[in-house]
Amino acid sequence: MRRNAIVNVICEVALRFLLFAIFLITETLTPFHRIIHPEEMWLYKNPRSERDTVPTWHMFAISFLTPLMVILLMKVLNRTENDDVKEGCLAASLGLVLNGVITNTLKLAIGR
Repeated sequence: MRRNAIVNVICEVALRFLLFAIFLITETLTPFHRIIHPEEMWLYKNPRSERDTVPTWHMFAISFLTPLMVILLMKVLNRTENDDVKEGCLAASLGLVLNGVITNTLKLAIGR
């Protein structure tokens, strides 16, 4: 039974690495470029802000470290089992890579 659980975890981690590789590949692909016609330009003439983007390393740090900190905080406060921490980390990593792959796919299809 223990050997089967180890194989399952290895498969789970391999799936996450595969999805992360797909994410990195789609990050470098050329997106669809939307052509904005003059009659549509009024849709995009909103007041510009000084800084309208979040630096990439801030975004990755927040999206990666926040779930891990919550999982570890619950481990300390609730005295949960190690299996709960493992499942929480697997769930958080699956959520992150799926979100990245789906977001990049939509950006490539619809336009950045």
